[in-house]
Amino acid sequence: MGQDTHLFCAECGAANPTHARFCRFCGHSISTQISLPQPLASNPSIPIAVVPASERDSQPLKVRELLKHRYRLVKQIGSGGYGKIYQAIDTEFMDRRVAIKEMIQQGLGQQELLDAAESFKREAVLLATLTHPNLPSIYDYFSENGNWYLVMSFIEGETLEHYLQQRGGSLSIEKVLQIGIQLATVLSFLHTRRPAIVFRDLKPSNVMRTPEGQIYLIDFGIARHFKYGKLKDTMVLGSPGYAAPEQYGRAQTTPQADVYSLGIVLYQLITGIDPSHSPFAHKDLELPQHPQLRILILCMLELDPKRRPSSMGNIQRELQRIASGKVINVQKPAARVSPTLFQVQAYIPSWRSSSSAIRRSILSPRS
Repeated sequence: MGQDTHLFCAECGAANPTHARFCRFCGHSISTQISLPQPLASNPSIPIAVVPASERDSQPLKVRELLKHRYRLVKQIGSGGYGKIYQAIDTEFMDRRVAIKEMIQQGLGQQELLDAAESFKREAVLLATLTHPNLPSIYDYFSENGNWYLVMSFIEGETLEHYLQQRGGSLSIEKVLQIGIQLATVLSFLHTRRPAIVFRDLKPSNVMRTPEGQIYLIDFGIARHFKYGKLKDTMVLGSPGYAAPEQYGRAQTTPQADVYSLGIVLYQLITGIDPSHSPFAHKDLELPQHPQLRILILCMLELDPKRRPSSMGNIQRELQRIASGKVINVQKPAARVSPTLFQVQAYIPSWRSSSSAIRRSILSPRS
């Protein structure tokens, strides 16, 4: 069957035929609105129309305001980048709570607007195609009064950044492992899509944690599919301190960039040191009770992508092994050095018999 395509009214959100010039429900002009295929996820190249500056509404949203005659705003719960995030009630679906992400066009230049619209569209399309316990679900996608809105599942909790601050800047090894396993699991899921999806902006502020300890990746604005054979990305993307070194170069960003970012997040959770203050200048880890975790993280932080663990699946399994208590008794080294898994035999002489197995475990190409 062919794919149905509609023009969505920016005033009321209603679907109209592609040839329509005015909304058949409210009469509002739809000549500048977006054409969205149904379902959203079926076409990753959705065209985005940019609303002229004269038609953009600069008025901030108000509590109890109704978007699309359906979503009643409760409060603003976040902001950043090109927009704001609101908690709202879906009045047409049992008053369930949802999160609404708004992209504000007011005050943006033409190129900024195009970049923001592309980022917003990418997030909507990516999330619409993905189902995973550690990812939010997307429910709706529309424009109104010249701004764009993405309706997602509401996550009861706080960002990992706020959770970390509330606990003095660092966490126990047990909590770090719980968080690390979940992040490695969802990143492995993304990396094993076809084509692979590279998140590219993993940091505590882009991670939500519920009171029960469930972790969610949020903000897919700069995630993109990894295209084998492509030589480079179109631009430098990522957050200073958390972005891998190759994200500042000319090569295409691969899943190995997420390996580095997860390593630096784990490093921050353990040490309390914010990597954005001094990128690539992290100090040695002091983990005498967890030497395997120390070595794993240091390997993830290798500047050369080829020397990092080969997959998130391997990292997930190694973190699970460490969390289960399956550790190896080792002697404390006489001299303080910063080993990688390639140097571990020289670092811990008594570990010679097991280091090869550990290297194979996290450096092998298994996904």
